[in-house]
Amino acid sequence: MNDSNDKYRNLLFLVRSHSFSLILLVAGIAWTTMYIRSVMASTDTADLSQPTEMLFAGLALIISAVLAMPAVLDRIPQKAYRVLMAIGVVGAAYFFMASTNSVLDEEQFLADQKAMNALTIQRLTDIRDAQVAYKEVNGGFTDSFDSLFAFIGAPLVPLNFSIGSFHDTLPEAMCFEEGYVIKRSDVPGIAAELGWDEQTLLDSITADAVAYKVRDTLYTSFFAENFADKKRTDKKLPPVNLDSLTFSPTSGERFMLDTTYVEQSGLRVSAIRVQDPTPFGRANVKKDTLRFGSLVEAHTDGNWRQ
Repeated sequence: MNDSNDKYRNLLFLVRSHSFSLILLVAGIAWTTMYIRSVMASTDTADLSQPTEMLFAGLALIISAVLAMPAVLDRIPQKAYRVLMAIGVVGAAYFFMASTNSVLDEEQFLADQKAMNALTIQRLTDIRDAQVAYKEVNGGFTDSFDSLFAFIGAPLVPLNFSIGSFHDTLPEAMCFEEGYVIKRSDVPGIAAELGWDEQTLLDSITADAVAYKVRDTLYTSFFAENFADKKRTDKKLPPVNLDSLTFSPTSGERFMLDTTYVEQSGLRVSAIRVQDPTPFGRANVKKDTLRFGSLVEAHTDGNWRQ
């Protein structure tokens, strides 16, 4: 019985005498392992997920753990031991704080990158929408931002304008035959003939209270239909600034715009590619260039998540 008690006390003493060393050792190994894993997981296009200071902090903790072992204490003078332990603990604390700051810097960088990429994607999306509309009107994409801006502001986008509906008692064919289908520009004259004001006639046509129907094609600008503040608010999109629309928010350089023609199903089709010349990122690290379109295929897909 006494032998069992002695073994228990010896084991308890051993654990207590090594507890501080074990705590430091476990912490040091954990930090070093996390850094090594980040190195193994890193790629040419991504930085290390853990800062180098984490490795130094882990090694400092491991060294401190070795120095704190009773077997080592017996072989080191007390004064030297205190100096070495102080250096180890201070070093570990320093690298721990440096590592924490690096992690905070990384979080800020990722937040800035997300915001910058979102702004770049929105500008590319707006340019793409304008180019698609330009192609519908002109038959192909333009390789000039100046031409694109001239199109954006000009009343060139057709807009079908309809007021009033056809019904069984007055079908469409009869309306055209009887001259009841009119253009928007005819409304003021017909209103005057009836002795009405223009708005009264428009309201009556809308309510199908008269035989007249308005069928017309009006022309508006791409800006008015897509970039005007009210339109953007209705679509829950940020306002458009034409002065900065075609420039990379990262550097202020203009987006790279290229157009060509490619063969598709035996037809010669207009193709376009627009990309950011200076993507956001760190120096000496390969960056993903945000872009839409292709010069070898006829599509306007973006290389970001839609």
